[in-house]
Amino acid sequence: MVKGDVERPFEYEYRPVEELVLRFRSPLMDLLPAEVHEHLVASKRELLLAMRCFVDAAISRLEEREQARAQRRTEIKVE
Repeated sequence: MVKGDVERPFEYEYRPVEELVLRFRSPLMDLLPAEVHEHLVASKRELLLAMRCFVDAAISRLEEREQARAQRRTEIKVE
């Protein structure tokens, strides 16, 4: 994590092959230009849309598995 004596409007944490986490500090966000705020709002929307696609894909995979299981089952009548 990046920390120091100088207050920064954000900090980051990087774990190779795992994740990159950016944290924006609310009080210091006022120091950023308006254009940056606009981009952050747009990126938030894009992130939410990406998450929607991810969830939709996961649901589709589950439904496909359920259909495959249902097709494998056959009812046999015993007399």
